Amino acid sequence: MIKAVLLDVDNTLLDFNKCACAAMQDAAREFSLSLPEHAFAVFRRINDELWRRIEEQTLTTEELYRIRWALIFRELDIDFDGPDFEARFYHYLTTAAEKVDGADELMAHLQGRYTLCIASNAPYLQQVQRMEKAGYLPHLHHLFISEEIGAAKPSPLFFEACLASLAPLRPDEVLMIGDSLTADIAGAKACGIRTCWYRHGSGKDGSMADYCVADLREICEIL
Repeated sequence: MIKAVLLDVDNTLLDFNKCACAAMQDAAREFSLSLPEHAFAVFRRINDELWRRIEEQTLTTEELYRIRWALIFRELDIDFDGPDFEARFYHYLTTAAEKVDGADELMAHLQGRYTLCIASNAPYLQQVQRMEKAGYLPHLHHLFISEEIGAAKPSPLFFEACLASLAPLRPDEVLMIGDSLTADIAGAKACGIRTCWYRHGSGKDGSMADYCVADLREICEIL
């Protein structure tokens, strides 16, 4: 029987793409910087690659914040200071809380039934502020954040720290819900935690997960 639920944040509860696009536009507006139409597509590709490297433990989050916008501006052929833009982009991102469709219904269903926890690789302060703005923070029992734990998903160290805090629950009494097959699903599964993959529009094969849903509201029928 599931007794605790680990919830990824970006592209699971909150729509990271919408939040990041809005933050990018706000930062560009503040600097009176004109960005081409394909700027966000470049951001997504480079950002996804950098986070993949973090999952592989070949890059740290601190390094990501230092180089992300420098790489993006280089590809866009824009002469602007990457770290300066990153600072303002990060500022706006910490207050962006565009919800994934069905997130409110899922959280309302889970509240009072399970020990609810966030399991995220994003910065601690960013996720705390976004969870507060979304209205979810009062209902969370634990915030498992990689920079606080000292290890990032999918590292076993991350999930072992979660399980240690949730003791005496067994791994099979915990469910991880997330959109990443590598960070969320494979990482949790390797530690014996049950898994639910939220496809979030992906066409990938999610058969490795215990459950697979295309809409968060489907989880209400599982739990």
